[in-house]
Amino acid sequence: MLQWNYYQPTELEKDIAALYRSIGIGNPEDIDPELISARLNIKLLYKDDIVPFFHENNRGRFIGLDKRLPASQQHIDFFHELGHLIRGHDGDQSTLPFLFRELQEEQVEHFIKYALMPYYMIKQLKVPEYERDFPYVIASTFNVQLDLAKERWEQIKRRISTGKWEQECIERERSRYRKTSPANWCPEAKAMFRLAIDGKMKKGQGVIIR
Repeated sequence: MLQWNYYQPTELEKDIAALYRSIGIGNPEDIDPELISARLNIKLLYKDDIVPFFHENNRGRFIGLDKRLPASQQHIDFFHELGHLIRGHDGDQSTLPFLFRELQEEQVEHFIKYALMPYYMIKQLKVPEYERDFPYVIASTFNVQLDLAKERWEQIKRRISTGKWEQECIERERSRYRKTSPANWCPEAKAMFRLAIDGKMKKGQGVIIR
């Protein structure tokens, strides 16, 4: 059983979840370019032999796709360009410094995984008997390539492991505090502490508390 209580979604994941909910995208079958673009008032342009693009001006927002490509690739290209558009990237990346352009592309790669396979929808899926089969369930449910589903699954497992480790660290620190706090000492320890204090007071040393 997946311990989702340890999973901490990123701010980008939270933003995508909020966006989807605001436009009524609640099920895997709703994650459709035509539906999402219509609800976000984005004009989809299908043309021959073009490099996928996004553009925004005073006439609206546009995403262009190569209609000759397989539907699966158009699907990926749409979310790639949507990621740029949602994150407010510049439409003409050729004028950007290389490192900044690389950063934007890295951000968009994360966006694609989160937008195609939102964590709050994956949480609702039934985990198969063998967890190694879960990527196949994800790929089938969200209509994505298996390699992409595997990447998302590994990402989820890492996040859960990290969240669990962080929680265990917090609990250990809390335990250490409880043990060292005088309020939680046993009667014998309290009595010994009082005797030590009394001894110091009799010797005129006093007690310095820092």
